[in-house]
Amino acid sequence: MNKVLIIDDEKQILDSLSSILRDEGFQVFTAREGREGLELFDTARPEIVLLDIWMPGLDGLQVLKMIKEKEKEAIVIVISGHGTISTAVEAVKMGAYDFLEKPLSIDKVLEVISRGLAGENQKTEVAEDVKVGISKGPDVYKQKTIGESIVVYGVGLHSGVKTGMILLPMPEGTGIVFEHIPDGERIPAHIDYVFSVGYASTVKGKNCQVRTIEHLMATCHMFGITNLLVKVSEEVPIFDGSALEMCNNIEKAGIVEQKEGVEPLKIDTKIVLSNPGDGRHLSIEPSKRFEVEYILEHPMPIGRQSYHFAGNRDDFLQNIAPARTFGFIKDFERLAKMGLGSGGRVNNVILLNDEEVVNTTLRFPDEFVRHKVLDLIGDIYLLNRPVIGRISAKQTGHLENIALVKELQKIFVSKNGLQ
Repeated sequence: MNKVLIIDDEKQILDSLSSILRDEGFQVFTAREGREGLELFDTARPEIVLLDIWMPGLDGLQVLKMIKEKEKEAIVIVISGHGTISTAVEAVKMGAYDFLEKPLSIDKVLEVISRGLAGENQKTEVAEDVKVGISKGPDVYKQKTIGESIVVYGVGLHSGVKTGMILLPMPEGTGIVFEHIPDGERIPAHIDYVFSVGYASTVKGKNCQVRTIEHLMATCHMFGITNLLVKVSEEVPIFDGSALEMCNNIEKAGIVEQKEGVEPLKIDTKIVLSNPGDGRHLSIEPSKRFEVEYILEHPMPIGRQSYHFAGNRDDFLQNIAPARTFGFIKDFERLAKMGLGSGGRVNNVILLNDEEVVNTTLRFPDEFVRHKVLDLIGDIYLLNRPVIGRISAKQTGHLENIALVKELQKIFVSKNGLQ
């Protein structure tokens, strides 16, 4: 019988949670303050600790630190009724296995406990139609997740709020899922949940949204990550305006190849977006691999730039991931009036006036078009699966990218007889 220690100063939480866990077959120990909890940890030797953050005397983070000093591999699940992304990030950075917000969902509690006890991640509940496809044919791509949790800090490009993000490994068939902190709502990173694409790609659930997801999605795309839980507030951090830091973190965490496969979408006929307008063009046609040809035309100081992306990870890491977000100063002034772009800083956006780049040295002479390729790679991965085809794009943005993804989703649904 597995042992669970609950440390929480709220008697109602202790009583209800311990009763449910006992019904589930656990041996449960309870403590209403930190020091009592530490003593029980030493004597009961629980496999799982559920630890409240806000308690009189020793708070949860202090208790977490002491438990990890006693036993580095202890599985401590932090819970809080005043959850913020900064608290969650700090707890996980200190060694917490996961972070759950009150009011607690017993299903989530049991899911995380099961994950911890199994030593691997169990399935999270995601709508069946957004799970990655399973195929056992000859062209299967293996599903993948990250090797360990990742914790990062940053600022939101449009919110301007200092924030953080927690990435957790997940099992086969989960897909990439955002979990909003503090609400706890889970939103699949899938085209069916795309809400807004004006200045960044945004997914929305019933009550919450997560925006500026394109750089993270591009990184997952190129590393072949199909299963991932992303705990974040309303916006993914912008970092230095590129995907480089995210790539470095994922390389450090490692990639785990999973047993099941994911069915790619093979393009067998050319698709051209109808009436793109304004000289814009976006199409996809058959190819033996995923590749992108992008043309960007703009008055100076940008000019005409083009880039052919060969579709492999090395090309991405060296030539696409370092390319930063860019914008004209006059546009950021307009965005500010709309309540957007507040996180744009001299160190995370390439700023231009009508004559020149004003705040940095370009990493590539054609950094602007490379960044457009980065955004396109991320948006395409909102299919939740690899695409085998050649994309040709000119002057497109998130709006056109998402329109193409919607067309590709229709094709996949039709090919697989899905509703």
